[in-house]
Amino acid sequence: METLKKMSMMAVLKLGIPRTALPKTVTKEVDMLEARIKSDWTGIFRSWDLWTDNVKIDWSGEEWRFLFNTDYGFPVQAMQAIKIKAGHTNDLGYRGGVMFLLAGKKIWIDDFKIIMEDRKFIFYGAYFSHARYWRQFKATLSHSGDQNLLRMEVEQGRLVTGGEEDEGPGTL
Repeated sequence: METLKKMSMMAVLKLGIPRTALPKTVTKEVDMLEARIKSDWTGIFRSWDLWTDNVKIDWSGEEWRFLFNTDYGFPVQAMQAIKIKAGHTNDLGYRGGVMFLLAGKKIWIDDFKIIMEDRKFIFYGAYFSHARYWRQFKATLSHSGDQNLLRMEVEQGRLVTGGEEDEGPGTL
């Protein structure tokens, strides 16, 4: 179970809360946590069972950037990015469906959680399942550490009825 201190520091990072408003000791601890996140979760990773050979992950402020290509043979630098920003409903479109192993589905991500000790990154989102229904899902991205291998597991949740005017699932 996470402590209140860890959850608070993660909230500062995820929501981009200005560090000038924090005591110096807390700012130092938040900086150390961010350095560990960058160390563990940024760089080029190999896929264990994902959609592509390589994935480049970057963290910038409160935003994650995932670069990948479903067409093999292209360099990582030529890829388009999927961006996920904390505190927002992120419309990732059909490309997000590929990333989250739900090809052909238009994806929204509402939140994410990082479990540093287990090297897991958990995304919470939804996708349209039928014309008037969307389904919640949880996707867990984990990596092996030394070998930089990524693995994705997706759990699909309940169907939710939406109106015809729905632009997306909104807050889950």
